[in-house]
Amino acid sequence: MGRHEVGDTVFWQQTLSPGDPVPGRPKLVWPGEDAALTVKSVRSGLEPLAKALAGLAAGLNATVRNVTTHTRDELTEQEAMERLAAYSYLARLLDCCEIRRAS
Repeated sequence: MGRHEVGDTVFWQQTLSPGDPVPGRPKLVWPGEDAALTVKSVRSGLEPLAKALAGLAAGLNATVRNVTTHTRDELTEQEAMERLAAYSYLARLLDCCEIRRAS
């Protein structure tokens, strides 16, 4: 997304928030034709989901990425798989979105 000027939490809040993108702050948006009923329905449901995803993304950064980079503690296989699954789910949802930039 080319956003190197903000920290993790602010990045996710801005990237997944509802509304139009502004210059320098692209957003992830569910793809499709704006007039399509199914796309409208999914997008209307994504506003509360985006808030939850922003929290999930910020939480994963704080509790998984930051903790594992700040310590030398070994994770068990189970702990590593659980953390990987959480990131994988988030990545799958984000992969379905398209990047929208301000014109």
